[in-house]
Amino acid sequence: MISVAHLLDDFGMGGVTRALTLFDNPELASRGTSQIVPVDPSAQLAPSLQADLIVDHMALSWRRIAFLLSLRARNPHARIVHVEHSYTSGFEAAQVDSRKRFRAMLKLASRLLDQFICVSEAQRRWMAEDVGVPTHKLQTIHPWSGRFELNAVPAISMRRNRPLRLLAYGRFADCKNFEALVIAMQSLSADKAQLTLFGDGPNRVVLAKLAEPLSHVKVDGPAQDVSAYLADCDAVIVPSRTEAFGLVATEARLAGRALIVADVDGLPEQVGSAGLVASLASPLEIVTAIKWAMRAPLAEMGQAGRRDVALQHDEIIAGWIDVYELAGAKVIGRTEKSRTVAA
Repeated sequence: MISVAHLLDDFGMGGVTRALTLFDNPELASRGTSQIVPVDPSAQLAPSLQADLIVDHMALSWRRIAFLLSLRARNPHARIVHVEHSYTSGFEAAQVDSRKRFRAMLKLASRLLDQFICVSEAQRRWMAEDVGVPTHKLQTIHPWSGRFELNAVPAISMRRNRPLRLLAYGRFADCKNFEALVIAMQSLSADKAQLTLFGDGPNRVVLAKLAEPLSHVKVDGPAQDVSAYLADCDAVIVPSRTEAFGLVATEARLAGRALIVADVDGLPEQVGSAGLVASLASPLEIVTAIKWAMRAPLAEMGQAGRRDVALQHDEIIAGWIDVYELAGAKVIGRTEKSRTVAA
C-alpha cells in the first residue's frame, strides 16, 4: 500500500473538493492511504511529506515554479503528479495575454512533474499539440462527481402544454456566461421556457438584477440538494466560455437530463446522444439552442445520457489505479535497490 498526499490551496473549489471523495473508494483505499494537505497559495517552500505519491491540485503559475522545485527537492523519492483543473484552449484564448509566456510556464512545470493528469481529452490534445507537453507525461482521467443519488432522479415527465424547464448552475463568474443566458431569456415568453439558476460567485448581484423583471427566470443562491433541482427540469444548459470538463454536464447525465452545452473545451465530449453541442457565446445563439430544445425528444436524450455515463465511474477508478501502480513500482524499485546496496 502506498501513501498519497493531495495538495490543495482552495477548499471552496466546489467540484474539485467534491471529486477528492473518489479516493475513499474501496478499490483505491485498498491500494493507498490518502490525506489532504492544505497549502498556502503564496508559499514557495513546499512541505516535506511522508508520501509515495503527491497529487497537486493547485493552479500552475510562474510564481508556483519555485514551489514545484522545492517540492521535488524536498520529496526526492515521491512520484509527483499534477491534476489540471482549469487551463484549456478556451481559457488561453479568453484569459491569457501572452500565449508564448503562458505555454513556456506549462512546459517548464511539466519538467518538474512525473505526470500531468488532464480532465478531458480536449485538454490533453491541447497540452500535447499546442503547448508541447511530452505525450508520455499526459493521461486523461475525468473528474468524479460523487453524486450517486442522482441515479434515483425520476425520468422526465411529458411536456404537454407546459413551458420548457431549463436549469443552469455553478459559479456565478464571467467564464460561465450566465449573463448571456439570462439576457437570452428576455426573447422567450414565459409560456415557452422557464429558467432556474442556482449558485454563488461575484456575478450573483448582477444576475439577480437582470432576472428581476423576468417572471420566468429565477436566480437562487448555493444549494446542496442538486437532485431536487434536476428532478424539476427538462434539460440542463451549460453556456460556458471555457470549461475544462464540466461536472454539471456529468451530473445532468447521471440524473437522466438532456444537455445543451457550448462547443468549448471538454464539454462536447460528454454529450453523445444526450443533447446538443452548439456555439452559445451570444444571447442570440442561446435563444436558437433553446428553441431547438423545445422540439427535441428530451426524455430519450436524457436516458441516453444516463446510459452513457454509467461506465464512467469504473473508467475513472481504473485511471487512478494506473497512477497508483506507477507510484508503487517506484517504491518497489527503491526497496530493491536498497536491498542490493545492503547486500
